Amino acid sequence: MSSFRKITTRNGATRWQSRYRVPGPDGRPQDRARNFATRKLAAAHAAQMREVERRGVGDPHRHDFAGYLRGWLAHHRERGDLAPTTMRGYERNAALAARYCGHVLLEKLSGRDLDALYAKLLTHGSQPKGPSRPLSRQSVMHVHRLVHGALRQAVKWRLIAHNLAADATPPSVPHTQARGFTIEEIARLLAAAEADAELYCMVALLLVSGLRRSELLGLTLEALDLEAAVLTVERTVTEIGSAVVVREITKTKLSRRTLAIPAAVVALLRLQKARVLEQALAWGSEYASGPRFLFPTNGGKPIRPFNLTARLHRLLRQVGIKGVQPVHGWRHATATLMIAGGADVKTTQARLGHSSPTITLALYTDKVDERDRAAGEALAGYLTPASKRTGDV
Repeated sequence: MSSFRKITTRNGATRWQSRYRVPGPDGRPQDRARNFATRKLAAAHAAQMREVERRGVGDPHRHDFAGYLRGWLAHHRERGDLAPTTMRGYERNAALAARYCGHVLLEKLSGRDLDALYAKLLTHGSQPKGPSRPLSRQSVMHVHRLVHGALRQAVKWRLIAHNLAADATPPSVPHTQARGFTIEEIARLLAAAEADAELYCMVALLLVSGLRRSELLGLTLEALDLEAAVLTVERTVTEIGSAVVVREITKTKLSRRTLAIPAAVVALLRLQKARVLEQALAWGSEYASGPRFLFPTNGGKPIRPFNLTARLHRLLRQVGIKGVQPVHGWRHATATLMIAGGADVKTTQARLGHSSPTITLALYTDKVDERDRAAGEALAGYLTPASKRTGDV
């Protein structure tokens, strides 16, 4: 266990020494020591190394940034608290960060190193040599957020004293307002989808629920309570490479939620449930085991997310709508229509499964502003007319 003590050097000077133990190259523990001019510095270093020893992360003075990122990613894999798509994004952005400053020792990393990293990603992308493929400002911002989160953990682990990402300046990202379907476009899409009962049920459910693509595909028959007219979002279906991944949503997350469903959509869900049960009966023992998905492939397996997007994209092309995301456009339409109809931000946030009202506000500020302006005009009605204040007739 790390400790510190007062020592006298060969020339008679008084120093304070921090003693600690770290894994050596062969994995066996090795004793090390560092001398400091003051007791305070030695005590701080000993406390840092006690945390290092407890976590078994090795000597921070020998960590390069790339090595630290590998350990940080391994920590998240062991915890298993991130969605596969999130983990894949972390790995991609960590590789980009390590490309240009992975060789820098963690304790020597500076805000200047990170600014240089962002500049190189903007000009050369992931290709230090050869033809440059610049990354977008949004992509570089994703790298910055990963670095910031990784270094925040390094501070908690007492590997570093300060989060250097706070000293860096990531590129500004122009704000773009995502567009949802208009009322007129929704009418056209629903009319076009009527020929396909399952597709019509999908888009109707997307409209009234605001579900994400992964959440829609993760719905099962067990998640429906049609008597109570509610459904529970409790699992997701995502795509990692060629694999389709079904993941349970942690109960503590706001994305796990129960939503009330209008009677008209409950009727559609009853018909869809009947179709699924008929298919399962027809397939018999060859039907996929496990949860029975509300929108399955033939044979009961979950639909690939890409295939759903392609299916909805064809629907958009059929009615001539451009510039709206095939699946997420429904989610944006849900939020827009809810706020325009008088729903408060907290209610909208809960239905969409946003982690905080701040995210809802950031995405739909223009709609909230419209309501705010209307509220201000309504309140102005309580003002005394000018003619009455001045006594004019």
